[in-house]
Amino acid sequence: MNPIDNNIKFSLSIKDPNVIFFSYKHQFIKSKPAKVYVANVKATYTRCPQCGFENFSHNGHYVSRVSYPSANASEPVYLELHKERLICKNCGNSVMATTDLVNKYCNISKATRQKIFMHLQDDRTQTSIALDNSVSPSTVCRYLDNYDDLFRRNYHSLPEHLSMDEFRGVGGDFHFLCINGDGDHEIQQILPDRFKQTIIDYFNKFDSTARKQVKTVSLDLNSYYQDIARLVFPNAKIIVDRFHIVAMMTRSFNQSRVQIMKEYKKQSKEYRMLKFSWKLYLKHFDELEIKKTFFDRHLRKQVTQLERVQLGLDVDERLLNTYNAMQGIMICLKNHDKDGLVQYLYNNDKLSSQMKDVLTTFKKNLEIVLNASESKYSNGPIEGINRMIKQIQRTAFGFRNYHHLVSRVKLQQMRTKPNKKTLLEVA
Repeated sequence: MNPIDNNIKFSLSIKDPNVIFFSYKHQFIKSKPAKVYVANVKATYTRCPQCGFENFSHNGHYVSRVSYPSANASEPVYLELHKERLICKNCGNSVMATTDLVNKYCNISKATRQKIFMHLQDDRTQTSIALDNSVSPSTVCRYLDNYDDLFRRNYHSLPEHLSMDEFRGVGGDFHFLCINGDGDHEIQQILPDRFKQTIIDYFNKFDSTARKQVKTVSLDLNSYYQDIARLVFPNAKIIVDRFHIVAMMTRSFNQSRVQIMKEYKKQSKEYRMLKFSWKLYLKHFDELEIKKTFFDRHLRKQVTQLERVQLGLDVDERLLNTYNAMQGIMICLKNHDKDGLVQYLYNNDKLSSQMKDVLTTFKKNLEIVLNASESKYSNGPIEGINRMIKQIQRTAFGFRNYHHLVSRVKLQQMRTKPNKKTLLEVA
């Protein structure tokens, strides 16, 4: 029993019986202090792979230096492997010992590759990953190219619920994003552009049976996404995202408030009531505080949140009606009240012009707006993925390679549940 071998194997989590460590040393490699563990790798050949002859003779060793994961990035670890070489006495064929620690003709261990794979799933730059694993950034990019085909290539099935959106990516271009709208919200595909024909060509690759099984498609009010959904998913119900409905109304209400506010002098009480505490106007009416007071320094008195909103709305009747319409539609969406939603959409005589334009847009898309009021699905998950993609690009200071961006997005999404099969393929 070799105590040096046992201790080194225990500390490095190595179990290969053909690798026998007999020494260790400190050495400067690439101008950095490093730990080097020296081992012999025994050949396990009993027969010549070429002629089948059983008689070998020793033919020296092939020495290779293999990088290995280290707990301290400032002091990398290397394995100096002395691989035994044998020569067949019958045909003269030369063979060399192999080990599971590293692939043939490679100087980066499988454990280092797995560690790089796990780091690529984190919100980190590729340069920092390279420094932690004692490899070059180009090596990390080369490994990242292996994950370009992580997206599904099965064109015989689709999720029953889909969500569509776009995000700004490489070179400032917009890329199309499609995810599973239910369950684990897995990314289905990221396309290099958002052109209508590109999206249609992609979905037309799927069987008609698979496309007919799609029940809902969640999207924003982008008109050509609706055309695409109707064309490629004949049985799907189109659902406009409730967030976009509320966002359009709050934006139009703010425009109305600012327009009315500018009709008054800046020193007037009406101007101050409309100028400040604007966030309270956008809250749900039933979430406003009705008992607890606060001191409003602009009005110079104690008021509740509800009183503060009412004081501002009393300045102008159109603003009050606009606020009531906005709050009524928000409540109908929250309570899945289709009849109440229709009533608010068609009773808009005394509203601001900005809100009238928004309600006109809703009436033109009445079917999908009503679908949003009764469905539980929305674009919330895909907006969260958009936020994740923006963070990836911000950390990486942008991407020049579209495939690298797609691979990082997919790898980071599977961070919490890595695919064991992919891990084995990387190793």
